[in-house]
Amino acid sequence: MSGLTETALSLIQQYGFLAVFVFAFLESSMLFPLLPSELVVPTAAGLLVRDPVSFALFVIAMTVGTTVGSLLPYFVGHEGHDAMDRYGRYLRVSPDETDRASHWFRRWGEHSVMWGRLLPVLRSIISIPAGFAEMDVRKFVVYTTVGALAFNLLVTGLVYVGRDDLLHLL
Repeated sequence: MSGLTETALSLIQQYGFLAVFVFAFLESSMLFPLLPSELVVPTAAGLLVRDPVSFALFVIAMTVGTTVGSLLPYFVGHEGHDAMDRYGRYLRVSPDETDRASHWFRRWGEHSVMWGRLLPVLRSIISIPAGFAEMDVRKFVVYTTVGALAFNLLVTGLVYVGRDDLLHLL
C-alpha cells in the first residue's frame, strides 16, 4: 500500500465513520481524488463494519458524503465552461475527462448520474456534465444518492458477507 493509502486507512481507524464521510466528500467533490473509492471503501468496510448497525452507519456515511461532495463539481459545471476554466484545476479534472463524461451524459441522459456512480472514474466526473446540462438539482441529488447507495451497499455487502464466509472457513 502507498503511504497515502496507509494514512487514509489510519485516519479511518482513528476517526471511524466521520473519516469515512470526509473521505467520500473529498473524493466526490474532486478536491482530493487521489484515492479511488474502489480501493478505500472495501478496506475501510473491513475495518469498521462488524454488525448490521455498523454496516448501516458505514453505508450512510459513505452515501451522504458522496452526495454532499458531488454538489461542488455539479455547481461548477452549472456555471458553465468559463467556471471550469477558472476552477477546473482545483477539481483536478482534465478537459479530456470532462469531454468523456459529457459524451456519456449526452448519450445516456440524466440517468447517467445514477449509473455513473457505479463506474470507476465516472463516479465523480459525471457531476460536471450534469451541471453543464443544468439538470434539476433535486433530481441530481436523488440520482446521486440512489447510485451512491447502490455502490456502497454492494461493496460493503461483499466485504461483510465475504468476511463472514472467510471466518467460517477458519
